[in-house]
Amino acid sequence: MGKKIHRIDEITQRIVNKHLREAVKYDDDRHRMEPSIERSLGQDTHPFGGSPSFPGTGSDQKYSEKLASKRFKDIVNMVKRYHGVENIDMGMMQQMMLIMQQVGDIEQTKKEQLEQLAINIVSEEFDIPEDMLKPDLVPPMTPLDLDNDDDNDDEEEEEFKPKSAERMKELDSEVAKRNVINAMMQGASKKGHYIFHQVADELDRIDPRLMVLYGKLMSLADFQYWLIPESAMGSAIGGTEKIKWEKPENEDEEEDENQEEPTIEAKAWIFPLLVHELIKGVMELAAIGWADGHLEPDEHQHVISRADTIPGEIWGMRLGPGMWEKFLECIEDEDYKIKHWLFQQLTQLEAPKFHSFMKEILSSTHECKKVIDHLRELHQQVEDSLEDIITGDEDNFEDGLDDLLGDIGIAPSEETGSEITPSIPEPQGEPNYSEMSTREIQGLIDDALDAEDFDTVSKLHKYL
Repeated sequence: MGKKIHRIDEITQRIVNKHLREAVKYDDDRHRMEPSIERSLGQDTHPFGGSPSFPGTGSDQKYSEKLASKRFKDIVNMVKRYHGVENIDMGMMQQMMLIMQQVGDIEQTKKEQLEQLAINIVSEEFDIPEDMLKPDLVPPMTPLDLDNDDDNDDEEEEEFKPKSAERMKELDSEVAKRNVINAMMQGASKKGHYIFHQVADELDRIDPRLMVLYGKLMSLADFQYWLIPESAMGSAIGGTEKIKWEKPENEDEEEDENQEEPTIEAKAWIFPLLVHELIKGVMELAAIGWADGHLEPDEHQHVISRADTIPGEIWGMRLGPGMWEKFLECIEDEDYKIKHWLFQQLTQLEAPKFHSFMKEILSSTHECKKVIDHLRELHQQVEDSLEDIITGDEDNFEDGLDDLLGDIGIAPSEETGSEITPSIPEPQGEPNYSEMSTREIQGLIDDALDAEDFDTVSKLHKYL
């Protein structure tokens, strides 16, 4: 009896390990993310768990696990490449602060040149005026607080009371939307970590050591997000930004005296993080109207308080790059106007519409390109909002989205982006288990245990 119990425990452990391997795909690489992060992905206990913006995958793997698998693999490969190693050890992680201090010492002697280079990069990348960008490159470990004009930050927030239970569910969906917007902004900003490759010649002229040091430092910085749980990371991540509204210096008397223009202030310890924060500010500015027209002020504050958190920011760093990558795969890289228009318009949709469209973006690159191409054509014909263009002559957004998909030859599913249910073949009689390999028998036992079919487990066990 004891042997049988031991065997069942052994089989059960194999199944647990099998499912862990299936959840996060490591392929043949030996490096692993921190176990609590992997558990959060498997149990959907992270800020994007069960997100209505995420499509199904057609398998037991969650979409967040799919994003995490690719992102982790990409980062591991970057660390290997920048450091010239095959095995990453913790001693390398301990070098981060030494490398950062070395970078800081170099940068502070070239501060103005690097700040102007950051302005040039972001201004050209996003086609915005240079005078909107106010970067400040400070020595590592300098406090990162920017002047805060909000006098109400220290005031105790009144307890939020939703209008109804149904409205609270709608606000839950708005929180999920805000989480995805934040993640996409983080994903776009992450480009700043490695955008130094686009200005390699300029950086070499400033100091030829910087390119190598940036690659080593930023790859390790990204890697640490998968090694340290958010509870241990704290909030000091090397940079911060803020959108500040001011009256123009040369204000025309005929202009509205209350008119204000935005500037993006950013402060960071090193150049790649400075670019990151400037890009993040540009994206925040594009998404500034995300709640207009469908959230009351107290509801807006409630959603912000639930979504704009340290864990949310850290998980946005982990999963956001994959979301932004999918978004960009739908659009020609050089088409900045449609990219910014689409992102801005997406953020302004009410949560259910936002989630429906995000599923199309995240689910299929090939089909998504067709959708964006069609939207580009429609946008060139009329200057309507994304919601008006999609809704068209239909009574609601969802029917309009189905029509748009149909116009380009994509048959909308009953539920956009829903998980694909694999077809189950008709039973064709009892197989001959004695002719099966041990691996095949073990696979059948695994499936039977998943289904809690213990009679079949007992029947198959004798063939092992």
